[in-house]
Amino acid sequence: MATESPVVELMKLISGFQVSQAISAMATLGIADVLKGEMLHSDDIARAVECDPGSLYRLLHALASAGLLEEQSNQHFQLTPVGECLRSDSPDSRSAWARYVGRPYVWQSWGNLTGSVKSGKSAFELLHHANLWEWRGERSEETNIFDEAMSELSRAGGNAIAPAHDFSAYKVIVDIGGGQGALLAAILTKHAGPRGILFDLPHVVAKAKGLLTSMNVGDRCEIIAGDVFKSIPKGGDAYLIKSVLMDEGDENTISILRSCRSVMKPTARVIVIEHLLTPPNRPEVNYSDMTMMVMTGGRERTQKEFEALFATSGFRLEQAVATRSPFTLLVGSPI
Repeated sequence: MATESPVVELMKLISGFQVSQAISAMATLGIADVLKGEMLHSDDIARAVECDPGSLYRLLHALASAGLLEEQSNQHFQLTPVGECLRSDSPDSRSAWARYVGRPYVWQSWGNLTGSVKSGKSAFELLHHANLWEWRGERSEETNIFDEAMSELSRAGGNAIAPAHDFSAYKVIVDIGGGQGALLAAILTKHAGPRGILFDLPHVVAKAKGLLTSMNVGDRCEIIAGDVFKSIPKGGDAYLIKSVLMDEGDENTISILRSCRSVMKPTARVIVIEHLLTPPNRPEVNYSDMTMMVMTGGRERTQKEFEALFATSGFRLEQAVATRSPFTLLVGSPI
């Protein structure tokens, strides 16, 4: 089988940002929703999304080359299976994530990757001289887009996480930094016995009730607004911490775990749910660790690193449970 030359492969990698931006524009404009079940002329699409017809055709033509659209004769377009995943109503939707990735503050932070590598600080902090969470919390549009993106990923992850562990063993499950509740809803839907407590910043959980109600678990879940660095809800039999510790350095990670330990019963468990750092030379592309370096100053970790952090924080790592997703469940018991 013929393979492309190294320089051609390199050029594709170098130009990857162009594809990312084109996909983000497609999601922001809502093109996939317009094309749901349809084959339309580019001019009709342009009218629907209120764009210049000539410029929109050029974007659609590029998206067809990237495999999200199929271009038929006379500038007619339809979605491919990949493009279907940008529909906002798709069960596999990544529309919100694509819109988030294209936001200027995200884009500009990645543009300062070299500064992050040289300084050891997040590129976002270097650019804005601010904490990402506080900065975004003051900007409702950015908060809404980010929260939608996180809920989108949590729904997908929840389908793999909920059946991977016997959550029915816990009467009360506290989801620390649980966003708008997509993961907790998936777990409560799969396991009928437990009740849930959703805990996150006030502006994050403000819209959680609607999501929990739509998943038919609103009557089984209490919503508590707060700051993980100030207090942790008491009374949980399991404390979930998903995709939170990766945002933090070791000092803050230990602080969060110790805060959970301080309010936990001896029989309770902490369940950290994270992407583990991939082994060297793996072919699959995973830039999650790099995202943490650029945006938050956090990092992905190996299982051994988590085991050490658990021990420092007053836990013993009981088990590591792989899921049918990139996430691993790390279950810790108090010591």
